[in-house]
Amino acid sequence: MTQLTKDTFWQHSVAVYTKEGVAKACLTLQDQYQVNVNLLLLLHWCITHQYQVDDALLTRLRQAVAQTDPVIQAHRQQRRNAKGTEHYETLKAMELELEAQQQAALVAVLNQSQPIDKAGDSSDNHSIQVGKWLNLPDSHQIRQLISKVINT
Repeated sequence: MTQLTKDTFWQHSVAVYTKEGVAKACLTLQDQYQVNVNLLLLLHWCITHQYQVDDALLTRLRQAVAQTDPVIQAHRQQRRNAKGTEHYETLKAMELELEAQQQAALVAVLNQSQPIDKAGDSSDNHSIQVGKWLNLPDSHQIRQLISKVINT
């Protein structure tokens, strides 16, 4: 399998995020269920490229998020508080840079993992699986939101 690069993952994320309804679903999952959108988008990439995610990889990905997320969360709150001010756009650009750094950390973890046989096409509901990977309760609303992101 070709290694994923941070630039390729960023491009993939932008392509998915800008599809109709995806940004709204991602922000709802982020704000109401504390889902890390970068991790969600990486899981989307894995599913799209039939890259199997095992528990060990998922643990390492969560650790990367735990190391990078506090700075992003604090900055995001600062940006939200600055909405309507002259500093908002600058803070927004800085937040995107922090997001790109987090994505680079996730890509590094993925690329350091031992390759696993590609997951075959299956009838498993990816939305339910991703919800489990993200430790979300299984509800119709959550499945719909995840499905909006995963099935794009």
